Amino acid sequence: MYRSIRLGLPVALLAAALLAAPAAFPATATLQVGAFTRASALSAKAAKALFQAPYGSQIRSEGFDGYATWNGSPGQTDLGATAVGSFTRIGDAGSGHSVVGDGARLQVRGDNDMAWGRYDTDLPIGGHWLDSNDNTGIEWTISGLGAFNALSFFVLDAADVGGRFAIRVGDTLFDVAGGDGRRENGNILFVRILLDGLVDQLSVQMMHDRTNDGFGIDGATVARVPPPAPVPLPAAAPLLGAGLGGLGLAALVGRRRHRRAA
Repeated sequence: MYRSIRLGLPVALLAAALLAAPAAFPATATLQVGAFTRASALSAKAAKALFQAPYGSQIRSEGFDGYATWNGSPGQTDLGATAVGSFTRIGDAGSGHSVVGDGARLQVRGDNDMAWGRYDTDLPIGGHWLDSNDNTGIEWTISGLGAFNALSFFVLDAADVGGRFAIRVGDTLFDVAGGDGRRENGNILFVRILLDGLVDQLSVQMMHDRTNDGFGIDGATVARVPPPAPVPLPAAAPLLGAGLGGLGLAALVGRRRHRRAA
C-alpha cells in the first residue's frame, strides 16, 4: 500500500524558487511511502527499480556496503562523505539493547541476523545498512552533487516498539509511522521524495521520538529527471513552412509590381 502527502513551503520560498533554478529548497515536496514486510523484501526492491527507471543514468546511489561494520567493536560511524551526501546523528543518544558503544553516533552494520529487526535491504541478505544506533534521528545532507529533484531510500524497522517516526524535508514535516499503532518488527518502508523543481542542496531528517526504538536506512538514491527531448517536427512541417514563405514572397512581389504600374 502506498500513501502520498503533498505539502507546500511558505509563499516566500515559492517565489524564490520561481526566480532561481536550481534553488536551495523546493517550492513543494511530495513524500510517498510504500510499506512492506521482511518476507516481501523482493517486492520492496522491485518498487525501487520501478521508481528509478525513468531517471536513466541521472542517479547516484549509496548502499553503505563499502564501509567497515560493527563486529564486536564499532566500525564506521557517522558518514561525512558518501556517494549521495553526508549522514550524521541528531537528537538524543540511543539507550536500547542494540546500541553499539555509547549510542552517540550512527553505526554501519552488517549483522543481518540481529534480533532487533534491522538488516540489509538493498542487496540480497548479507550486505550493510546505516543504523540509527537507537538515537532519535539521522540527518541526510545532500550538497555538491549537482541539481536533483527526487530522492528515495529504505527505512528499516521503524516504530516497532511503539514510537512515532517522522521525516522532515527542508522545512516540511511528514508524520510517517507509529501514529496508527506499533508496526511489525523488521518492517520496510520504501520512501520516495519528489520535488517540483530542481535543487542543489537539501536536508532530510529521519526522526523517532524514543531512544529505544531504533531504525536503519539503506539504498539511498539521489536522482534527476532528464529534460524532455525536443519534439521532432512532422515531415510535412518544413514543406508547409517553405510553402507559406513562398506565398508571402509572391504576394510581396505582386504588390511592388502593382505600385510600379500605377
